[in-house]
Amino acid sequence: MPNKVLIVHGWSDNYKSFLPLKQWLVQEGRQPTDIFLGNYKSMQDDVTFDDLAAGLQARLETLVATKKIGLEPFSLDVIVHSTGGPVVRHWLHYYLTEVLKGKPNAMSLCPIQRLIMLAPANFGSRLAAQGKTPLAKLFKHNVSDGFETGKLILDGLELGSPQLWKMAHHDLFAEQPFYPCVPDQGPFVFILSGTATYGALKGFVAHGATEDGSDGTVRASAASLDSIKMLLDYRQAKGNFKMIRQHNRPFAFKLVEGKNHSEIVPRDPLDPQHPTLAIVKECFAINDPAAYQKLGDKFAAENQEFYDRQRTAPDGSGVHAYQQFVMHLIDEMGNDVIDYRVDFHVIDDSIKTNSLHHENLDKLRQYQDLTERLQEDVIVDVEPHTVNNSYRTFFINIDALRILEKDIASRVAAAGQSLYIAMNIDAIGPTADLTYNTDDLQYLTVVGIFPTTDPARGASFFAPNTTTLVEITISRLAGEQVMNILQN
Repeated sequence: MPNKVLIVHGWSDNYKSFLPLKQWLVQEGRQPTDIFLGNYKSMQDDVTFDDLAAGLQARLETLVATKKIGLEPFSLDVIVHSTGGPVVRHWLHYYLTEVLKGKPNAMSLCPIQRLIMLAPANFGSRLAAQGKTPLAKLFKHNVSDGFETGKLILDGLELGSPQLWKMAHHDLFAEQPFYPCVPDQGPFVFILSGTATYGALKGFVAHGATEDGSDGTVRASAASLDSIKMLLDYRQAKGNFKMIRQHNRPFAFKLVEGKNHSEIVPRDPLDPQHPTLAIVKECFAINDPAAYQKLGDKFAAENQEFYDRQRTAPDGSGVHAYQQFVMHLIDEMGNDVIDYRVDFHVIDDSIKTNSLHHENLDKLRQYQDLTERLQEDVIVDVEPHTVNNSYRTFFINIDALRILEKDIASRVAAAGQSLYIAMNIDAIGPTADLTYNTDDLQYLTVVGIFPTTDPARGASFFAPNTTTLVEITISRLAGEQVMNILQN
């Protein structure tokens, strides 16, 4: 007997958008009474992700009590769209670690077998910050909503939000795997991301709605869950680097060609040409790790074919592959550092630190043309979180990076120089007497394969369709005006 299905919508939407998908599921043999449509208040300013997780649990408990649904292990398939992705991930962590707290083998009681994510905002959306503006309040909803836009939800949906950072540590970088939490049973996660954006008019109103590498709302790299975490401990000048792999399996990730954030949700159950329906059907057929791996490999090959075709588009108009870095800078006591800069430069072996002394600047100018391309063509966007600026999201054009890397290699071959891309950090304290130790920090080389916490699997710094979390620790320097010891 097929599992029951729960469908959860995104921000500013409601269950009605998914009635066509429910109708299609019925046509595919699911019983109408076995399909449930979640509905929640995403536009209420004081509602948080915690509230939505607790609310979802309460509604499920009501359905269990009335025998309309069960939460038996791996008895439920879930389809989410956009914000529904973080909502369900947050609820699942809450259910397994809090609701089932104290129960032996709680992870084996996970109710979800398949989690199908349509354009999920797993690592945020560039449009979330704009959703809180007066213009958004005017256009998105009317007086009946009190001109609310779901401020706290949108805070959490911004690129690089502390909420999504914390959520990733709950399920992606937890001590035990969540996906799947039982290898032979699930949850098996499938992530679909559109490749088309919105029209030029909407792009004029909403900055980012026509952004290459996105579906007009969510970047492919922000939808993906194949994340790695880097720890850079710069309490000493040389620094200590560690790359952490999550315990989860690589996720099945599929680009849906020609569909934007809205269009990825089927609106006509009788449309046999809609690609999402065929992909969802493939996902529902997965019951074991081998089949999941096979489908994931198929998706990866199709994604590569898509990007290969895009590279032949005239005038560089094709869709490019991108990566996100979410940087979080703290001091040695765990306090957020707000005023800082992370730069990427092309350097050689003689450039050791990011000090701006004349000798260093003269050396850096030798490769200014390459560095300018790196900072303009490769790093196409940097977004600080509007509430907590210690979190910054860097958007990297991987295709432009590969071209630059080839040119660097050509320069090396021609001149015999040892050139490579490196990263440095500079932070400014609130006063002249409260500063940080960034002047003498050494560059971090970001090329090559690095060892990780999984000895069998190294990782590169740059990888398409991923979001990498980078936590950087530096030391504060307090001058004598802050604290002094006197001897009479």
